[in-house]
Amino acid sequence: MGNKTSRFHFTRKPPKPKGYISNYHELLSSFKLEEKSDHDEKEHLVHFIIKELFKGNFSSPIHNILSDPNAKILDVGCGSGFWLLEMAADYSSPQYFGIDNLSTFPKSTIPSNIEFSQHNLLEGLPFPDNTFEFVHIQSVGSEFTETQWETFVYQELARVLKPGGWLEICDPEIEFSNCGPTLKQLNLTVCNCLMAINVNPQMALRHHSLIKSFPIFSNVIHDKGHMQLGNYTHKIGKIGTLTMKEYSRFAYKGPIGKIMKIDPKDINSLTDKIEIECELYKPYYFYHRVCAQKAA
Repeated sequence: MGNKTSRFHFTRKPPKPKGYISNYHELLSSFKLEEKSDHDEKEHLVHFIIKELFKGNFSSPIHNILSDPNAKILDVGCGSGFWLLEMAADYSSPQYFGIDNLSTFPKSTIPSNIEFSQHNLLEGLPFPDNTFEFVHIQSVGSEFTETQWETFVYQELARVLKPGGWLEICDPEIEFSNCGPTLKQLNLTVCNCLMAINVNPQMALRHHSLIKSFPIFSNVIHDKGHMQLGNYTHKIGKIGTLTMKEYSRFAYKGPIGKIMKIDPKDINSLTDKIEIECELYKPYYFYHRVCAQKAA
């Protein structure tokens, strides 16, 4: 990984690997194959799951930042803006900024303290050095290759973070445990496809150790949330199962389904099987939240 103290001088756009597919969403093709309202609904459910697992929208010790009218907060990969909109409503003092390479952010009824720009992080964040007191990035672990994380993404996030500011990364493990046969086959195919384009499906497990390896970060905090599917005695288990069912549906409709040679007329029965298997097998995975403070 080279000299740790020199890596924060990296300014070049990272190279795309051969056969590159731009991100996890494109591989699953859900945004291209569904109505925006359906896409937003699934994204909102994932946002709800993460908030419930960690009992809040953030774990970093930033309450002083949230009461500061001069503070700036960045959400990278903000999607349809659910995290930003809640934060701006709950903590209205700071100015919030969101970027995403998809155009799903709402175009109207945006609070005055939120600004959005459509931008690809791999092109470099469109902000000066030391701009933000808090940088948040969620559910994008499989959007970048492992090399891009190691040689560019962490450094670019740190570049725009003010000294003493906090970085928070939250990602799920993509490889699940205790799957029934239908979900296991789908999950294995997704993981193999990601690895084929040099994306680590378990990148969430590496954030903690990699961030700790950068001297510019200190006070690293690692929190883990257990996502149990199929447990209908808990609301989050039911929501997680239904979300998994819908993500599976659009995976079958896209490139993954073609790789698996799925007949479109079988998709509904396959997703029904996944829902049943979630109740029978109780599959699970973990979300990981890693917080770190930039050296002052």
